[in-house]
Amino acid sequence: MKAWLVAILLAVVCLGVYWPQRHAEFVLDDYYTVVRNPLIKNPSLYKNIWTSRLFDANPSSGYIKFGYYRPVLQCSWILDYRLFALNARGWQWMNLLVHAINCFLIYLLIGQLFGQMPLGLKTALLFCVLPTQEWVVRYVTGRGDELSALFALAAMVMMLWGFKKGSKKGYVLAFVFLALAALTREVAISYILYTFLISRSFINCHSRINCHSRIICHSRESGNPVYPSPGYPIKTSGDGKVSGNINRFSLYWVLIGILPMLLIWHNIPKQGNVLALHILYFASVGLCLWMAQLRLRWVVIFFTLFAGVSCYQGRFWTTEEALLRHTRSLEWWPRTVVDQQLLMRYDDDIPGIKDMVEQSQNPLIKSMWLRRLGVVFFEHRDLANAREYLVRSLSANPFDVDSLDALAVICHYKGQEDESLKYLERALAINPAYPDTLKTLGIYYYIHKDLPQARDFLSRCLFFDPDNPQARKLLELVNKAN
Repeated sequence: MKAWLVAILLAVVCLGVYWPQRHAEFVLDDYYTVVRNPLIKNPSLYKNIWTSRLFDANPSSGYIKFGYYRPVLQCSWILDYRLFALNARGWQWMNLLVHAINCFLIYLLIGQLFGQMPLGLKTALLFCVLPTQEWVVRYVTGRGDELSALFALAAMVMMLWGFKKGSKKGYVLAFVFLALAALTREVAISYILYTFLISRSFINCHSRINCHSRIICHSRESGNPVYPSPGYPIKTSGDGKVSGNINRFSLYWVLIGILPMLLIWHNIPKQGNVLALHILYFASVGLCLWMAQLRLRWVVIFFTLFAGVSCYQGRFWTTEEALLRHTRSLEWWPRTVVDQQLLMRYDDDIPGIKDMVEQSQNPLIKSMWLRRLGVVFFEHRDLANAREYLVRSLSANPFDVDSLDALAVICHYKGQEDESLKYLERALAINPAYPDTLKTLGIYYYIHKDLPQARDFLSRCLFFDPDNPQARKLLELVNKAN
């Protein structure tokens, strides 16, 4: 098949399996990395992307304290925000585009490395519909995995081109793409090992081709020519047994892919199995390559099964509540990291939340559960208990600005205006750029008829969070009052 026909085929398969849901929402970490991330919304803050970690822009991420430095990933979101604002469906379209490009690069890499383009096509098709890819294509923050994979695959294709043509441009481009991969996701450090795997496989293939060429020349001189099989001398036998070289290549690819996960596993409490597979996006290329060696009917069976499962999973990517039900049906433990991120925003089961408070060993996680308990009591108009648990939340984490903002609101309801202002000023001192605090201060001064102060804080809120409808509407009222 022509390369452009393969590209169209892979794009059609991607569209058929991962067509974004009409009412798609941002889920899980998207709440912190996209919805509440001022760095991708305001052009004057773009430069801060290169000096900030992924979750630094939003203190509500709480227990997420890993040093995720991903400036290229955040830069890619700037384009999404300019095109689609906060329409999650548009962001998923961009993820889908990156995934389709990755499938095509896998086709080129595997096909050219082993001289078997049909093998590359089967590998790419299996990779396209593998059920675990759902967590990368539909999960906006999952773009870190697929975008770093795109740069890594492009680097390997360029490196292979440099090997074949003897061109230094291929090596330079490979280095540039690897650098971009490293600035997209930290796991890219393992891609260096992949470059050694690719180079070793190419050298082995190339040496065997030279050996076959010498055999041909010698046989022609003797009058009995013998010709090798087309392409590289790594073949699949008719009975479906694969070459040992491709088997080893597939195994090494998977092992290199799971190495970063094994190194960080002990640092991730109750890591769920689904989220772990989400990290293995790049490693799954090796698994798909191994399956692509099987007989055609088995490849078709696996492709059909994978595509059906992926299409079925797609219906859960509409709301966070639907995703929560889906993930809890797949996880090994009743409440993993995936569940906690959702439950801390939605759980109203007071006994269940208290149970999580008792189980939490990490003070930051405990603080978040205490804050959730305070919010639930506040929603039930139990201000005394709400205040008690929010104060306990601050005891566990004195820098929890969300608890400070909530306490300020409770004090306002109880008529304690001076204490309310103290909580807000304390929150502002911790993070002068936090939109929620700025909005609450704007409301405070609007209630107390201090319109210049109200306008100042509401304008600052919209500077960091242009999509805040409440702050925008209140600022209009302030301007009309003048």
